[in-house]
Amino acid sequence: MQNMTLSQMMRLSIAMPVLFALSALVLGQALERLYAFWIVHRLPEALWQRVRAALEEGDVSSALNACRHEPGLLARAFTHLLSLSNPSTERLVEIFQLYRQRFHLDLSRRVGIFGTASFIAPLIGLMGTVLGIMRAFHDLSAAGTGGPTVVAAGISEALVTTAAGIAVAVVSAVLYNYFTLTARRRMAILDLWILELALLRCEIK
Repeated sequence: MQNMTLSQMMRLSIAMPVLFALSALVLGQALERLYAFWIVHRLPEALWQRVRAALEEGDVSSALNACRHEPGLLARAFTHLLSLSNPSTERLVEIFQLYRQRFHLDLSRRVGIFGTASFIAPLIGLMGTVLGIMRAFHDLSAAGTGGPTVVAAGISEALVTTAAGIAVAVVSAVLYNYFTLTARRRMAILDLWILELALLRCEIK
């Protein structure tokens, strides 16, 4: 099979435009999630270090001032927790659950697209291949004569849809696992931060 251009690949089967649109959706969503994970919803590690250092010294006001000058959901959560009077560990952890759920929703938004794409892309590719093989054998029966060479080119081109579907599925699966595991790790780190904040805050009279 000779090298094919993109337009030639799009004409191979109805499955190819669908896979192309799916791959564009996956790529666009991956860029959006990368921006969200590493710019908009990243963990404020520098802020946490300042807050923890202030609480270890018993200086709640300095910790509050550090949080009030930082943007983001977690900075607001720290501000709320630190501004409570006579807090208990249980109360601080319970109040934080609302912020935790919001943060988790922000991280997991539309990540399911990658899981769906990894599942359906091979099926779409296989459908394109089956349709291509059916068309190749139909052409063979219409010709009435010939051997494997008559359908070899058609079948090899039809298999392109399977390869494309597998490629989209592999990339989608990798992205799904990356974003899911990264979100899970960040939530675990955040839970540790809040537990430590609650313990430090409750030690301060």
